[in-house]
Amino acid sequence: MNLQEEFSKIIESEDYKEFKKENPDSFLANVFLDKDGWQFNFSYDKKMISFYLQEDVIKTEESEVYEKNSQLEELKLKEIKIDLEKAENLIKAEEEITKKIIILQQKEVPLWNITYITSSMDVINVRINAISGEIIKQNTENILNFKATQ
Repeated sequence: MNLQEEFSKIIESEDYKEFKKENPDSFLANVFLDKDGWQFNFSYDKKMISFYLQEDVIKTEESEVYEKNSQLEELKLKEIKIDLEKAENLIKAEEEITKKIIILQQKEVPLWNITYITSSMDVINVRINAISGEIIKQNTENILNFKATQ
């Protein structure tokens, strides 16, 4: 099932309709892909709540918005022209990818924020404009170069 189909099922569900009725100012902030499928994260009242599909729509616990100093913007899925497959085809990874972290979010434009961890412990992060397909930013760094924060 693709992103748009899953989103339609979410917003047509009773769980979501009840949530939206109680939080009319809520909006889709980002979408995260995990091993179980797409997770749709909605922002409301400086909090975040996630919805995702299994047999039925599942609503996860709410959490505080991580980026307290930044203003989240609404992600409008209808504006997305570059799907995940096209976005990933733009990324040049020379090594075996062992882990993927994929987020679709709204900054100045909707963008794919894709992170790969490779077999040689390189972290490849690429941000791709989800409308035009332009690579906005790409960097690679070995995970051993990351410093522990105290």
